[in-house]
Amino acid sequence: MTRPALPVVLIGPMAAGKSHVAQHLAEHYGLPHVDTDRVIESRYGPIPRLFRARGEAEFRRIEAQVVAELLDDPDTVGCVISLGGGAPMSPLVQPLLAGHTVAYLEVDLDTVRPRIKGNTTRPMLQPDPEARWSQIMAERRETFERLATIRLDGAAPRTVAQIARELYLALGEPIAQPRGKEHTA
Repeated sequence: MTRPALPVVLIGPMAAGKSHVAQHLAEHYGLPHVDTDRVIESRYGPIPRLFRARGEAEFRRIEAQVVAELLDDPDTVGCVISLGGGAPMSPLVQPLLAGHTVAYLEVDLDTVRPRIKGNTTRPMLQPDPEARWSQIMAERRETFERLATIRLDGAAPRTVAQIARELYLALGEPIAQPRGKEHTA
């Protein structure tokens, strides 16, 4: 099996669990994690405020700039880079992903419902988070599928640990014991 190139870019809809899967890979398999939303927030403040103040078009421009920087940074070569749910829809981001390993975390409304129900912090999900999530997902599904070089089943009842292990194995890494777990024969 040929090992896919790192960094691996983790994509999927809002509330899919991309950051949690990437964090698990970092903690248990030693693959460092960078989250584009956290980078943006460290530079510009909370995303909802940035979104309101500058609008979606400017937010997407900033997001594409961060993605480009991370993909070009030699320090992120061995990383898992998780993108915000809308980033792969941007015509500025899509060409940046070409030639990279892109893992799509597939989820459904039943899986994300507990994560988004009553949410008021995600501007794209207002005013009805469940209805908006379903609409956005229907619009974005084809793009996620087209960009993906690896597809991961993230639907409940699968756990973050199971999904992270699936991605780790898909990357062609040798099977290793998760960090922090000592096993004896």
